[in-house]
This record gives sequence, C-alpha cells and structure tokens, in this order.
Amino acid sequence: MDRVAGDVHDWNRCEVDPWEGVRPRVIDETLRDGLQSASVLDPPLDRKIALLHAMVGIGVDSVSVGLPAAGPRAVRDATELAREIRSARLPIRPTAAARTMEGDVQAIADVSSRAGIAIEVYAFIGSSPIRRLVEGWGVAFLIERIRAAGLAAQSAGLPYCLVMEDTTRTPPDVLRELFSAAIDVGAVRLCLCDTVGHADPFGTHALVTFAKETLAGLGAPNLELDWHGHNDRGLALANALAAARAGVTGVHGTAGGVGERTGNTPMAELVSQLGVVGARSAPDAIALQKYRALTASEIEGSGTSRPTSTVREEPLVPLRLEINGDVVELAVRPSRTLLEMLRYDLDLVGTKQGCDKGDCGACTVLLDGEPTLSCLTLALACAGRKVTTVESLKGSPSLEPLLDTFDRLGAGQCGFCTPGMLVTAKALITKDPNPTREAIREAISGNLCRCTGYGPIVDAIELAAKIERGEEPRGIDLPGANAPAPLPSHTRRS
Repeated sequence: MDRVAGDVHDWNRCEVDPWEGVRPRVIDETLRDGLQSASVLDPPLDRKIALLHAMVGIGVDSVSVGLPAAGPRAVRDATELAREIRSARLPIRPTAAARTMEGDVQAIADVSSRAGIAIEVYAFIGSSPIRRLVEGWGVAFLIERIRAAGLAAQSAGLPYCLVMEDTTRTPPDVLRELFSAAIDVGAVRLCLCDTVGHADPFGTHALVTFAKETLAGLGAPNLELDWHGHNDRGLALANALAAARAGVTGVHGTAGGVGERTGNTPMAELVSQLGVVGARSAPDAIALQKYRALTASEIEGSGTSRPTSTVREEPLVPLRLEINGDVVELAVRPSRTLLEMLRYDLDLVGTKQGCDKGDCGACTVLLDGEPTLSCLTLALACAGRKVTTVESLKGSPSLEPLLDTFDRLGAGQCGFCTPGMLVTAKALITKDPNPTREAIREAISGNLCRCTGYGPIVDAIELAAKIERGEEPRGIDLPGANAPAPLPSHTRRS
C-alpha cells in the first residue's frame, strides 16, 4: 500500500487547532521554589548568575530571584540577580516571592530599589479549606492579607500577582471573593496553584475556564493568569500543558522538576513540549543541553560544578563525636561545618541547608542538648560532644509525640523548616515539660517558617508536651491503625 504524508492524521488537533493563538510565557522558579527540595544544593551567587544566563538561552521569559524576606543572603542574591538582568540587558523579567505581609513586600521593594529594576511581587497565601482549618483563618482574614500586600506593592510602584496556594482544592465561592479582592488593589495577574499535585488535566482545564469566566464577570477579562503545579501524581507537565491550552498566559517550572516533596513542572520538558505544539519557538538544542547540564551540577549536585584546581587543599583532621547515640569517627577538613558534615559526609539529610548565614534556623540541631545552628558551627568544634539531629525522633515502636502532633495538626506545609522546629521543640520540652505558649513562641523564634504562620506549630508543641506528661493520648487516628491482619504465610506457624 502506498504511504504518503497526506495520509497522516493528527488526532491531537481535531477539527480546530486547540493551540491556535496560545503563546504562554514561562516562569523559571528554580532559584526559589526549586531550592525548597530537601535534596538539592543552593549554589553560590556566581553559579546562580550562570544559571540565569542559561535560562535566557532556552527562552525563559521570567525568573524568580528568590524570597528576600528569608534573610540577608536571600536579599543579597536577589539584588545581584536583578542587577545582572538590568546591567546585561537580559530579555527576562524578575519576579520575587513574598508572603501576603507588608514587610515581605517591602523587602522586595528594597531589592528593586537597589537593583534599579522593577520586580514583580508574587505574594502567596493558602486558600483551601484545609489550610484555613489548620490556621484558624476565615475568608475575611484572607481578603485582609490580600489587600494589605496589594496596597504595599501599589505603594512601592511594583506589579502585584496574587498567588493562591492550593487553588485546586478551593471552592468557587471563595475564589470569587479572593479574585475580587485582588482586582480591587490593582493586581496585574493571578496565579492558580496545584500546591500538592492534586489536579489532573481535566480538573486543570475546568479551573482555568472557571477563572477566566469569573474574571470576565468581575469586569477584569484581561487580568492575566499563571499556572504553578507540583508533581505528586506525576501529572505536573500534563497539567501545565492543559493550563496553557485552556488559556493561562504564564506557566511555571523548575530545572529538572526539583522542588518541595516530589517536585514541580520540569522546565526543559515544558519549553520543549510548547515548542512541539507551536505555542512557542522550539528551544535551541545546544542551549537546552547547557541548561540541563548546568542545573544538574549546580542544583541537583550530580556532577562537578567547578574545576578541581580551584578547590583549596586542606589536610583532613580526625574527628570523634557522638551522633544520635552512636559514636562516629571520621576525618574532615578544618573548614567543614557541622551542617556540611551531617548532610554530605554522613548522609543525614534531615537537617536542612537554608540561608547558610544563621538566619532561618532550618539547620538547627542539638549540641549537648542545646539548639545550635549547624551552618555556623565547625565540625571540629564538636569533638567529643553529643549531636542530636531530627533523625533521632523515632516513628516506632512508640511514635515520638512531636512527630504525631506536627502531623495531626498540620504544623508543616513545605516541610523545609520542620526539622529545625522539631529539634528546637524537643530541647524545650526536655528542659520544661510544661511550657507556656509564650515560652514555646520564644523557643522557636529563631526558626523561620514561610508557610504556616506559626499557629499550628505552637499548638503541636503544646499538645506534644501534654502527651509527654500523660495528659493526652498518643497516636490518635494514625494511618494503618485499623489495618487488616496479615495474610497467612507458609513460613510461619499460626
């Protein structure tokens, strides 16, 4: 049988090309959301700038330069990345993340002023009933925060995007109110979020369609929409394409799909697929290879990020200490921090590498029972001492109360600050079995949480102390508590 090109039928196109007129911009979140993965590296500034240029090479339109409110290092890096965009005249727009708090927006405004370039404010707040139940928030509180952040951005002369975490599980009536509040304070775009990877492509299409129709009904049909999705069900890329096809004007992704939990939409695959369907120009193959290689070595840590000749040789020094009850002997460089030793020499990755400046508390461990910032502590300073990390909190045979209550009360969302919170709380309860709420707040004041607002964390620590005192039961509604009996086995007798 003769085969000719005209016989090929593309069922993806149907009668009308669904991608006709679809030209979404892509926003790279690698240097913000991507760094929230527990297993990635936070590269030095010069490597972030190299990554910025690689993003331009594959056609990325916007880049998140970070969360300036996280601390001095975040401010420095965001400022220098924004300056590089301005001075090198890169065709890429900077955005930055903020909680819907005036102080966070002001931190972005300060960076914008120092860098001499406008930075779009992406201010986020949880919107689903789950988050509101955990936090004790009403819709009126959400609206108040949305308005406050929007007015702060307006005052600074910066574009404002409202990011609604867990949009894919938020009821329509609530979304209408949040949309309206954002419109009232001059938002230029809304970001629809599949924060826990809940959606499938059909739900994604339905949500985007609802958002477009609702905005038209509110008199803002031209307000732009972003899509930010996670990969918990393995559908991040499919959902991003479905959102673009349904009409969002911006789609987020990260290098290699890195990010909290199972990650985000993979950027290289996203721009490639948008090129395949004609929604964007196909990325240059060499530029794409460079982007992948650079992000693999600098963010994912799979490769050599610098020539070995630039690494300063240091003699290894023997070190003996106790970690989580076990005596450990190894050799480390004199400049090695306790954090680096735990994560990269001993594979105890529960302790998180956050700001590296002693600001965020994510790296907190116990040193002889005292909460200590491991990023500021040399490993050799711990010789002969006792180090306790989050891995010491056991799930069996008896569940650690703090693990129980943090899970039960939803005291963690992205989970990045959680290990530092847990060991800090463990030290507090050990010293003071009956802490007041004020004492709990004071104890965790050095641990920065960008997600939960601290209320559930304080509740969880207070409940854990009650369980330790025997005033509350352990392990309420644990998963598997009502599991069926195991099947019979010929390897054991009844």
